[in-house]
Amino acid sequence: MTILSGCQSFLDVNVDPTLKSDATVQELLSTAQLYTSEASYQQAYVAAQYAQQLGSNLGTNGTDAYYEAENASGWSNLYLYVIPQLNLIIKKGQEQNSPAYVGIAKTLLAYNLGLATSNWENIPYTQADQKNFSPAYDTQQSVYASIQKLLDEAITELVKDAGTKPGNDDMIYKGDMGKWSRLAYSLKARYAMHQSSINPQTASQTALAALQNAMTSNADDFQLQYNSKNLSPWYSRVALANSTGNLSVTYGSTFVNLMNGTVQGIVDPRLPIVVTRKNGQTTYAGVAPGSGAGSTVDFNITAWHSNINSPIVMMTYAEVKAIEAEARFLANGGSISSSGTTTDAYNAYLAIARANMQKLGVSSTNIDTYLSASVVNVGAANLTLTHIIREKYKAMFLIGDIWTDVRKYNYLDFPMPLNLNPDLNGQRIQRMKYPSSELTRNAKNAEANLKQPGVKMWLFNK
Repeated sequence: MTILSGCQSFLDVNVDPTLKSDATVQELLSTAQLYTSEASYQQAYVAAQYAQQLGSNLGTNGTDAYYEAENASGWSNLYLYVIPQLNLIIKKGQEQNSPAYVGIAKTLLAYNLGLATSNWENIPYTQADQKNFSPAYDTQQSVYASIQKLLDEAITELVKDAGTKPGNDDMIYKGDMGKWSRLAYSLKARYAMHQSSINPQTASQTALAALQNAMTSNADDFQLQYNSKNLSPWYSRVALANSTGNLSVTYGSTFVNLMNGTVQGIVDPRLPIVVTRKNGQTTYAGVAPGSGAGSTVDFNITAWHSNINSPIVMMTYAEVKAIEAEARFLANGGSISSSGTTTDAYNAYLAIARANMQKLGVSSTNIDTYLSASVVNVGAANLTLTHIIREKYKAMFLIGDIWTDVRKYNYLDFPMPLNLNPDLNGQRIQRMKYPSSELTRNAKNAEANLKQPGVKMWLFNK
């Protein structure tokens, strides 16, 4: 297997060193982080189409028309690589008294479980990685409890000053335990707010408590940096392929219309950084979902997220501020149809765009102009959840977890795709499909948990 990542000593080889029976925690950590990044890409490729950030370049009957996607690569990545390697790091870290490795591995395991359950709902976990080829499925409710437990345990381990500490083998934070701890708290807040449909007050208060110790700036962003030698999949598999005529996806009209002034009445200064146009085009128009048509834009190799040096971004400080804004809004009794604004919620709302624009390199002048515009600077008394989620939606471009928010709020005012998957009977897509391989090898358990694509997950049932 060709290794693609940013750790030089690890990436100079073409064989996965963790295939050795005596792999070290250093070797395991690098590959586990690579596979975690891969899982994030695999989820986002599908979820961003369901969430209408991306659309199909290939005509009708695509994923953006709500046809079921298995994300089989994401499933096999999780169960063949991520969970076994992270469990092995935890085991070896405990045996070697290396709590830093244990804490990082538990944080990454919680993150990957969050990806998986938000994709498929019920998933194997407690019986996974036990040489059991027919593991039972854990309910989504129990998976979320496991995620919070893992993060609590990770936080405890990350503050211990003992044992071997990671260095360059930690391709994400280079051994900075403070950043890992802040990520763990940030993830606690993310996965608490996933459950806000079930109990808004409990979810909000849990998230706000965690946010006291969460990310504090863009320097804490959770991402894997790729480079010109070790290529980001958004560059190598999508943008580069598009440039040679092997079309797959491009920018969706829902996303582009939020950026080009159609929806908000102001052109977002991030537009030319994030979205690229086709040759000769002077306007920005995304592909209408389910149509494969109407686009003047081209997902190519010059955009911020898909150039040769682009990182895979998994969680950011901008998202943390969005979580805070939403949590404060809901904690004050607000909902999608009623006000719950506070001054703190409003300040956090404004910080979403500021943080993301700073990350993308927007000038201070353009940031201030955008944030002072009347359609953005609506005043604390007029803040709505729609304002918050729209800014979060833009800031989380190609971070697949945004599909959770889109589903949680019933797809907001998003258009229904053209040529809609007839199996949905007019409903919105709610889940990915269990892979065919799982339905074959673990048929009894998979079929017992299989649901129709338009059936809402436990997570979104009030």
